[in-house]
Amino acid sequence: MNLPVQAHVEIDKLYHNRHHVELTIGIRKGGETEIIHFGPDRKIVDGEPLIYPVGSICKPFTASMLAKYVSEGKLDLDAPINTYIRDLPDRYYPSLRKLATHTSGFGTQPYNLVTMIPFFVRMNQEGGLFHTNPFRGKLDEEGMLEIIRKTQLKDKPYKFEYSNIGMSIVGYIVGQVNGKGFWDAMTEYITDDLGLKHTFLGNTDMTGYDKKENPCRCWQWEKEDVIAPAGALNATIEDLLDFASIQLDGSRPYLAMCHEIHGPCEGSSDSGLAWRLDQSMPISWHTGAAGPYHAWLGLNRETGTSVAVGINYGLVNAEEIGFAILRNQ
Repeated sequence: MNLPVQAHVEIDKLYHNRHHVELTIGIRKGGETEIIHFGPDRKIVDGEPLIYPVGSICKPFTASMLAKYVSEGKLDLDAPINTYIRDLPDRYYPSLRKLATHTSGFGTQPYNLVTMIPFFVRMNQEGGLFHTNPFRGKLDEEGMLEIIRKTQLKDKPYKFEYSNIGMSIVGYIVGQVNGKGFWDAMTEYITDDLGLKHTFLGNTDMTGYDKKENPCRCWQWEKEDVIAPAGALNATIEDLLDFASIQLDGSRPYLAMCHEIHGPCEGSSDSGLAWRLDQSMPISWHTGAAGPYHAWLGLNRETGTSVAVGINYGLVNAEEIGFAILRNQ
């Protein structure tokens, strides 16, 4: 695999003072796939593909299922959420489009000061944020509905604010329309619609590392966790490339709407449905972070080229590595 100079610079940064790095890079271009895995000593390692916790890359999966149901007439992007969630107070609610573009007005996290206290206690007991999933066991369906009831929003444009609870409401509604709930609906969608064999919600056995080089297990999830649509996904790098190819190959026409501009974003991007759309090149991308893991997936909508990156450390530069490669393909 011939990587551009800037990618090597970013990989150097990744390996600096880290002694347990597992780095997998995948490139698909012109129908050809290259996947390379670097071990702790930065040497190329062969073996079974690693399954990475890919965190928020779950959001484009959730948005893909949303797009499917929109195309089938089961959901309306511009319908307010009380169209699909009954027994909410009679007032304004944002649309599915606003939720899927992080412009709904819902905050970044589903917590307030009081509900965060038990989490911080448990996090301290378990060794810190890299070891503790802040979303596990903290918010079930009734807890999410209570947030919706208590969050009074105005009928006005809201700025982009990355919202795990917003995307989770999308997933909840998709699961209700499916009739099986989000977890089972997404599992069925991954298997039957996307045909991915090594992608799933929940927990995997890969070892990650925190900033002090301590080993960590992946964030643990429960089927009842309402925030699962925002980040409970695991996948191999090859499956992420397959998912990117499906976005582009026309086999599922409804996915095109995910890569149209639906709202504002931050930085030099616009918002698709969950995807970030680079303004300088026709690139759709998303980052995924889950405690001691970091992943990135990007695709060029004109050339069909896609790049996926997985790393077993948190707070690292997967995004910079991915962009350095994709922008030079």
